[in-house]
Amino acid sequence: MSTTVELVYFNIHARGELTRLCFAAAGRLSELKDTRLPLFMESDEAAAEWSGQHKPRAPFGYVPYLNVAEGTKSFQVSGDGAVEMFAARHCNLLGDSPLDAAVCNTISTKAVGLLGPGLTRAGLQKDSMTIIRSLGPQGHIGDTFDGLEKYVNRLHGKATSDPAYRDTGSYANSNGNGSSSHFYVLGDKISLADLAIYNSVDECIRGPRSTEFFERVDKLLRREYPTLLRVYDQVTKDLAGYLTTRNVQRPLDQP
Repeated sequence: MSTTVELVYFNIHARGELTRLCFAAAGRLSELKDTRLPLFMESDEAAAEWSGQHKPRAPFGYVPYLNVAEGTKSFQVSGDGAVEMFAARHCNLLGDSPLDAAVCNTISTKAVGLLGPGLTRAGLQKDSMTIIRSLGPQGHIGDTFDGLEKYVNRLHGKATSDPAYRDTGSYANSNGNGSSSHFYVLGDKISLADLAIYNSVDECIRGPRSTEFFERVDKLLRREYPTLLRVYDQVTKDLAGYLTTRNVQRPLDQP
């Protein structure tokens, strides 16, 4: 049975880009109908269009959501976690076991939760200092990145100062990737977990359309969260073809 998927989101990356990344990583981007709406915070006209036309069509009044058709059935998928997990399952990016899928869900839910209007606005306004403050010890992004850094290190059996992270199973060892030049959360292949980390880190470094480069943010992230940045660099390499053309081939201001 064939399945068609439409993503409905604003004409930025942020919370909608993870679905696009899933289809790109699976080599199935042409199968995704990518409907991009004017960003409500960029003009009064866009705000009126959002509230008058698009918001009433969303199942719970927000985006992203998916319109999915399977044979004679059609339905919508909405909500943080649900959209990304559906896309990843559809694209076979949840690993090889229920445990792998749970790891992907854990990481993607935390990472997507960082991509709110405040970070989008700071990126659009090229306000790198606001981003840096949010990455600090008291910042909400820094707090989550710190947790993700420890979580991924634990999965790979890397020692930390926290006793809870000792004597744990290692994805790097169990998947035979300990000496590989590649680095993925699940050890041997790219998954939703890697894409979610990439997307959130990229939003901080390059803004909601990946058109900027905040050098101080990049340096801070590489110093404080080297494991997350190793994942970021791996995905940057793997999806270079898509990443270098995503704003050229498929303009963000067009559906």
